[in-house]
Amino acid sequence: MKYYSLNILIFLLFNAFVISQNIDPNIEFDEKVSSISAVEWLKSDNIDIHEMIFNYQPQIEYALVWRVRAVRTYSALSEKSVLKASDINYLNYAANRYKDLRETLLEGIVRFAPLTNENVELIINDSSPSIFHQKKKVRQLFGGKSKEIIQINPNDESGQSVIKKVKLGLTFALLLYDNYLVAVAPFEEHNKLRYIINESGIDPEVEGYLRVVSESYTDRKKMQRLIKAIEFISKIEQWESDHPKSDLVQSDPDNQYLNMMIYGSPSYAEIRKNSSLETKSMFSINRINIFKNKIEDNIRLISSDATNQVSKMFGNAAGIIVARRGKLDELPKEKQSEIIANLQPLDILLEKAPFRLTDYLIPGYWSHVALWSGTEEELSKLGVWDELPAIYNEAKETYHYSGPDFQDAIRNGHMVIEALRPGVQINTLQHFLNIDDLGVIRYNELTLENKRSYLLNAFSQIGKSYDFNFDVESKNEIVCSELIYVSFDDLDWNTTKTVGRYTISPDNVAQNLAYDSFDAIILYLDGVEVADKINEIFPVE
Repeated sequence: MKYYSLNILIFLLFNAFVISQNIDPNIEFDEKVSSISAVEWLKSDNIDIHEMIFNYQPQIEYALVWRVRAVRTYSALSEKSVLKASDINYLNYAANRYKDLRETLLEGIVRFAPLTNENVELIINDSSPSIFHQKKKVRQLFGGKSKEIIQINPNDESGQSVIKKVKLGLTFALLLYDNYLVAVAPFEEHNKLRYIINESGIDPEVEGYLRVVSESYTDRKKMQRLIKAIEFISKIEQWESDHPKSDLVQSDPDNQYLNMMIYGSPSYAEIRKNSSLETKSMFSINRINIFKNKIEDNIRLISSDATNQVSKMFGNAAGIIVARRGKLDELPKEKQSEIIANLQPLDILLEKAPFRLTDYLIPGYWSHVALWSGTEEELSKLGVWDELPAIYNEAKETYHYSGPDFQDAIRNGHMVIEALRPGVQINTLQHFLNIDDLGVIRYNELTLENKRSYLLNAFSQIGKSYDFNFDVESKNEIVCSELIYVSFDDLDWNTTKTVGRYTISPDNVAQNLAYDSFDAIILYLDGVEVADKINEIFPVE
């Protein structure tokens, strides 16, 4: 019996040693963040929130698009009895991309997480200046943590800065939380897919990563931090609703951007719907698991029928949360037909949609640009039409394009080639017109050979992924204005060097109107057609 007990003791000591050598990343996260004083951090931190939002924009948008792709992938793979090698390769690719994305967003969360420390109290007081201080008690002299009071006035610069820091940290957290609930959890619950991702068929760098993500999502202390941030932001939401003319509401585009990201989150919406802040908060610790499970059950309904939900989620990802429909969305059919009659192959379409989230961070006046392909008759005359089946097959083979056959699409009115967050595709004018402003410009010095070459370039981009790095020198991924850059491949376009890479914006494209070789053909501003002096009025920043 003594020998047996000794073995048990040795076993327990060995496991304790092993566990001590493999620190739980959730414990490590909490210890790291809790060791940082929120007050001292706020006093020394000089982060430019606008710059940080701008720098994180590729990751924020990719998180939304990855969610949709993951739902689609699950829908395609979950019913297969045997996965093809290409299926496993794609799972490996998706897991690697998700790991990179998640770890980048976690860096942002860590930066702002001290504001959700247990000893931090966030107070809204718009009658006195914002102030941050530590409140020491006797027990804290003997090793306890001092209470940290962060009193915030939403009307002053210091208070607004704290609010936006909490909101940005919450935005990162909600992106990961929503992605888990909607897109990752189904893989965790599927025996075959979970085993492949965790145990076999995946590169060593991401082997077992699904388990790591699930353990992080279910971590109690991280959930407490999320709830604390949501409870505070829900109070700020009420304050902003009560003060609609405040500078924070009226004059701060970064705050507006963060609001749309947070309020568009399924998790935040569920929490707000199920909370009762007037009485005992459902955010209380002793109800955390009930709260978590209820939110999880409700949100998971979103992905219960993945195939039918993809288009809805793509709308959220492609438009990145919209406040309303565009003023040209209801343009009469006869007016649409008139626009189409005036368009020629390779006309460049520019749009502005200030009600979309993406508009806040795109430099210049115009927010998106696309290319008009032309009709079957026009493409036949240019010798392009018969080349389309081969280009379509290449798109399916190389980029896994699942859209319609190019020739069938054009015959059905799909003549707008554009790079959207889900990838490069060909759409109808009606689809494009969910906007307020429309501008069309034309390059006038096109030979027949130019037209043929440029159009083949454009069709060859369909199926490529969206370029979230906005790099004009990238090859297999492409952003909307890069479509123009690579289609008109021998023209000089204005570019801007940003963070070590060259980018081209829709306004960079429109700036070519300064040259005689380009003309403005069509212009609608704020939903109204401009008929005269289009070249003079055409907005470019």
